[in-house]
Amino acid sequence: MDVMHDERPLRGLNFVFSGGTAGIGLTAATALARRGAALLLLGRDRERGERAVATVRAAGAAEAEFRAADLTTMAGVGRAIEAIGAWRPALHGLVHTAMTASMRRVDTADGFERAFGLQYLARYALNRGLLTALARSGDGRIVHVGAKAPAGLVPDLDDLQFERRRWSLLPALMSSQVLGYLHVQAAAQRWRDLPVTTSIACVGMTRTDTVREWPWYIRGLYRLFGTSTERSAANVVRLLTAADVRGMNGAILFDPGRFEATPLALDDALAQRTWELSDRLARSRGLVLPEAPDPG
Repeated sequence: MDVMHDERPLRGLNFVFSGGTAGIGLTAATALARRGAALLLLGRDRERGERAVATVRAAGAAEAEFRAADLTTMAGVGRAIEAIGAWRPALHGLVHTAMTASMRRVDTADGFERAFGLQYLARYALNRGLLTALARSGDGRIVHVGAKAPAGLVPDLDDLQFERRRWSLLPALMSSQVLGYLHVQAAAQRWRDLPVTTSIACVGMTRTDTVREWPWYIRGLYRLFGTSTERSAANVVRLLTAADVRGMNGAILFDPGRFEATPLALDDALAQRTWELSDRLARSRGLVLPEAPDPG
């Protein structure tokens, strides 16, 4: 993977990959392993996780470990935060790649629609729970792997679980994407005095195992038109390795082929309301969320 920018030295720096045992996450983690980074990979499948650890170790990781984590529940997120804190007190990067692609509706044990619970609320909660560790490194970077949502799409904050609306996969996925946009925009504003940047790297159709449960004709389209995980992971790697990403804070990179950021400029009141609602939902399932650390 070619990276056309000045890089910060990564040897010995600490990075966590949520959903890092396959696909885009593993590809990005392997690129960092080649630069000597220390890696913690989170996933649900231990056998797959151990294979992924062997891959990044062979690529040159200074250290690599796997932790089993179920991020579909707030209890699981809380255990993941504890495990990450026990691994390293300071983090230089947190990458979110865990996704869902079930063609049928699945609700989590917390009662959340799965795309909302896994692709949005778990990311929000992990960012909140690991913020101190990210700030402690002096240059912590949060990268959400996302997708380009239709222009003008506004999530229904009064029906996030599709209780009144008919559920289908695409609206659920796109709603979770826009919620992620709102979170990253609000986080960049709330944490602007901390040495932490938060960005979104969009990917398109990518040939991964994520779509293995989809109908054969959709899988065929992915085989024909989907891109490689290396191409989709390019901006993830750039956001983690570039010497200076201050201009990427609160921004989204729409094109995986270009390291070009677009500042998020959604409705601030909606972003604030989304943040407060997410806080209440996470706490209602027993997760304790710390306040942001003092910049001083």
